Amino acid sequence: MITFGPGGPPTYSYSWTRDGTPIAGVNGPSYRAAQSDLGHVIAAAVTITYDADSELTIKAQNPLRIAAAARARGFNSDGTLDVFARDSAGRLLLYPTDGHGNWQPTQVIGWGWNVFNLLVSPGDFDGDGTVDVLARDGQGRLFLYQGNGAGGWKASFQIGQGWQGFNELIAPGDFNGDGSNDILAKDAAGNMFLYPGSGRGGWLTPRKIGQGWNGLNSVGAGHFLGSSDLVVLSRSSWGDLQVRTTNRNGWFDEYGMPGGFAGSIGWGWDSMARFGMPGDFNGDGYSDVYGIDGGGRLTMYLGDTYFYWWQGISGFRWKESPVVGWGWGGLTAVF
Repeated sequence: MITFGPGGPPTYSYSWTRDGTPIAGVNGPSYRAAQSDLGHVIAAAVTITYDADSELTIKAQNPLRIAAAARARGFNSDGTLDVFARDSAGRLLLYPTDGHGNWQPTQVIGWGWNVFNLLVSPGDFDGDGTVDVLARDGQGRLFLYQGNGAGGWKASFQIGQGWQGFNELIAPGDFNGDGSNDILAKDAAGNMFLYPGSGRGGWLTPRKIGQGWNGLNSVGAGHFLGSSDLVVLSRSSWGDLQVRTTNRNGWFDEYGMPGGFAGSIGWGWDSMARFGMPGDFNGDGYSDVYGIDGGGRLTMYLGDTYFYWWQGISGFRWKESPVVGWGWGGLTAVF
């Protein structure tokens, strides 16, 4: 039996703000961010009322700035994992999934891509809500290929030059917390640079954020641990898979030093010719990592961060590691 005080059962009212200003007409317990919220700070408050003299308002402790669409959203905007790949003929292929651990039919989405020597998908880079691709050619020119949200392209144009000095481009997401997706670039000397995206297909002022990244092969992993922190996964020369985090302040938590990382979540990854983190393969809400071995087998490592919240990185688990593809060894790029 439930009994209430003199005020009777409580009532709840909700309010939402954008950059501190109330959002008109929004008073429910949930709010779905719109494209107009990109780059703005969204916060919530709930007021609990028992009677005219008994009222409590609780505000969100950690309001978040809405970031641009992540790589894991998928190239065709269905919210499921997609993998890009380039074959030896220079065709760009899209391997979409159904969100439940099954591949959909492969699509050819481009030709002549063998002129590029670095390919990466930053998520939404131009602020239109759809996932894009960045490509560097042999002259060091960087091009933006704008996704149309339906598995195709809107347009492409050059957004940089002189990028030939970098041997790795990493797409972590919104690294500096301004709502736009960014790029990390590593040079041959092991220096790491942050190139902040402008949110409109261009750049803000870049800066060096770390050094000593020699011997590490890294990929952006977005919100891999299920928190607001962003993650970069790095494979060391001895084969362990290391987790580096940032709380979206423009720096790694250990200032990008090679010895500073949250921990390792796997060993033996030196046997993989490629690895990456494009999203959630099996639809369980956790991000997954793929690895392609020397024989061309694609293994999907199904992540599980359930125990991470109590035990830290030592609580991270792999649920399973099924082989989900063969013949991937002949591809000249996978991202």
